[in-house]
Amino acid sequence: MGEPTPLAGTVAWVTGSTRGIGRAVAVELARDGADVAVHGRTSRMEGEAVRDAVAGLGRRSTLVLGDTRDPAEVDRMAGEIEGRLGPVGILVNNAASALCKPFLAYTADEWRDQLLYKGLAYYLTARRVLPGMLRRGEGVIVNVLSTVGLRDGAGEAAYAATNGAAVALTRALAAEFGDRGIRTCGVALTWADNAFDPEDPAHRAWLPRFPMGRVTKVEEVARAVAFLASPAASGITGAIVPVDAGFLCR
Repeated sequence: MGEPTPLAGTVAWVTGSTRGIGRAVAVELARDGADVAVHGRTSRMEGEAVRDAVAGLGRRSTLVLGDTRDPAEVDRMAGEIEGRLGPVGILVNNAASALCKPFLAYTADEWRDQLLYKGLAYYLTARRVLPGMLRRGEGVIVNVLSTVGLRDGAGEAAYAATNGAAVALTRALAAEFGDRGIRTCGVALTWADNAFDPEDPAHRAWLPRFPMGRVTKVEEVARAVAFLASPAASGITGAIVPVDAGFLCR
């Protein structure tokens, strides 16, 4: 017998999935049976590699390129996905970029740009796919978040603010659409191994703040997202699940 495919027949759109966490999520969803739309802003070669990895698992896949902070771009990309794969049943919002600097050093433009990544982009993608989900009476949105939106955003206040907005959006969508078959959850991480350099003393100095003595693995985030997107999590909505190697415990 083959591996179980709880997401068979479902189309997933994973934003920011050309590398790192997004790539791991796209591949994990494909392992669970989903057809996957891979997304990147400009990274065609990396995106094609992820698309091919998904196809190698026997799933349909397509690559869309564009800026999730632009309403017209979001509408175009969603239309391409629907035309090639079908309606989106799982949306994983992941595309973002963190600008770390002291609070008083931010310019207004830098602050605004950070807020657009999750405060606006996560709204735009959800707004685009929700009508179809509501017509079908089912759908899942999973937002990838940072624990800085919940606590300790020193040195990255703008990124903390955009994540705080996305946390609030996650819970608001869960409350507003839960009785119409739509579940919305988040996974919150602090540091994943794709961005952690064990040879860097400044990086290693953070390890005592993680009860597990290490940072999170991208595959662990991906498995949590796949679980929340699956029928096994049918009773879960509005949850912000830490996948943070225990960081929020200290």
